[in-house]
Amino acid sequence: MNNNASMFNRLVAVFLDLIALLGFTVGAGLFIYNMTEINILKELNLDSRNDLIWLLLGFFGLYFILEIFFTKILSSTPGKLCMNCDVDFHAGNTFIHCFIRAFIKVLCVMTVLPGIFSYVRGSGHYENKTYHDSAANTNVTNTTRTPRFIGLLIFFAGLVMLVYFIYKFHSKLNLNFTLWDTPEYKIFDLGS
Repeated sequence: MNNNASMFNRLVAVFLDLIALLGFTVGAGLFIYNMTEINILKELNLDSRNDLIWLLLGFFGLYFILEIFFTKILSSTPGKLCMNCDVDFHAGNTFIHCFIRAFIKVLCVMTVLPGIFSYVRGSGHYENKTYHDSAANTNVTNTTRTPRFIGLLIFFAGLVMLVYFIYKFHSKLNLNFTLWDTPEYKIFDLGS
């Protein structure tokens, strides 16, 4: 019986991880904003290509660190826990295997096209192994040893931070839009 997780579950897990990570990233930004004199939104110029590159590199650097941390501690990421998946290490859950797996995975996700090739290759492989699974000698199974509740809790914590960030800074981020003929409809206009 094939106990490997489907590529659909794995892809959904990656998207859940990225959404939770985005929430934790803006949560860290809010923490810095509230606890120090640093105004990240004022100092960050999103029109500057250099600032955007550094922002994306920081985001994927944090993704890399959290991928190693969760895979080493829980043998799964929060997204995989939500999808009831687990990473099985055939050569042992060592730091070097977690590092190799996380590095190749983040590189594939960051550059998109190799990530697509990796998941397409994995869907045709008899054990559903992507590039990072083959490099670290792992596979992702349909069962997890960690309760799904922990993954859901981590994901929703990140989602709450993301929604709060959008609520707090929607006008500074130009997230105001108009609906048909209604004038200046704001997402979180609670009345003035």
